[in-house]
Amino acid sequence: MFPLAKRFEKIPPHLFAEVDRLKREAVARGQDVIDLGVGDPDIPTPQPIIDALAQALKNPTNHRYPYQAGSMHYREAIVRFLKRRYTVQLDPVNNIIPLIGTKEGLAHFPIAFVNPGDVVLSPDPGYPAYVTGTALADAELHRLPLLKKNKFLMDIDAIPDPVRTKARLIFFNYPNNPTTAPADLEYFNKIGRFCKTHSIIGAHDAAYQELFFEQAPTSFLQAEGASEIGIEFHSLSKTFNMTGWRAGFAAGETSLIAGLNRIKTNIDTGLFLGIQEAAAFALDHVEELSAPMIELYKKRRDAVIGGLNKTPIRADIPSATIYVWAELPEGMNSMDFAIKLVNTKGVVVTPGAGLGTACTNYFRIALTATEARLAEAVQRIGEFCKNEML
Repeated sequence: MFPLAKRFEKIPPHLFAEVDRLKREAVARGQDVIDLGVGDPDIPTPQPIIDALAQALKNPTNHRYPYQAGSMHYREAIVRFLKRRYTVQLDPVNNIIPLIGTKEGLAHFPIAFVNPGDVVLSPDPGYPAYVTGTALADAELHRLPLLKKNKFLMDIDAIPDPVRTKARLIFFNYPNNPTTAPADLEYFNKIGRFCKTHSIIGAHDAAYQELFFEQAPTSFLQAEGASEIGIEFHSLSKTFNMTGWRAGFAAGETSLIAGLNRIKTNIDTGLFLGIQEAAAFALDHVEELSAPMIELYKKRRDAVIGGLNKTPIRADIPSATIYVWAELPEGMNSMDFAIKLVNTKGVVVTPGAGLGTACTNYFRIALTATEARLAEAVQRIGEFCKNEML
């Protein structure tokens, strides 16, 4: 057996692979499993987007290598989308790059800009790709805890001077996964000023930007200094139920886009042109296509929150994302809770302890099941609480 490279010592086993293992074991035992672990929408991609892809497939030009330049139609649609939604004006060639889903973009980005020994600042808890990208760049990760007392915003003022001096890149993500917390323009302005003052790259993961309920989120690209130090990663996966399509894009400062383009040119040959054409259609019609999804997730959100409030578990009402972030009674570890829950009740959730060290008594529920199944899951969680927590 050949050992893995030492850099993998910094990369823990992927949480969702472990969650999937527990689910498969429960299914093998004959349990009725309700999977609320991974944020993978249970609703099909809207038919107009599928029709746009079908039309694009008929064009033989789309069957060739896309390379990183990709479809100018897609790039121009991204520019139109950002201008319409956020009044941000960008150049389709120099400020935009298509991605094969944002996960690869986030993981590849540090390789292009971070040197061994540099520090990458990252939210805790946070998306595993931040950790993976940092490790692959042989850099050091400094976790910034997301705490309830701070409204789950990173406290950049608390970063020690020696860490700040070595920092090259900061990842952040709002509306946040997993905490669902929003961030306003004032907070983004603060991050922009911090990055500019200390020559740090600001990388915003905006995967849930378009799945909001009460108030539309702000883009980091609108913030002070963002045009000089910032890059924003957008995903079509959750907004349009396109997780399997692997469609996304990054937008930002010219040299940051060029650097990401260079690393991707050496690793992949770009996003399939047919998907880029369908993605362009989706962005041009985002308001009408996302509205039914937002309404559906809102109903699911309210049902789950109402059910959890009848248990010892507490959860704030999320203003965005497809998740509920739930708090266990003090002293309870979410990893133990999640393992026991799937083993005894067949309900799969994501433990906060698997996403970092700051929120070990929280867990995440993905609203990716019907209202009936969500109600059944919450009922099972309530039964578990009576049997295991009292």
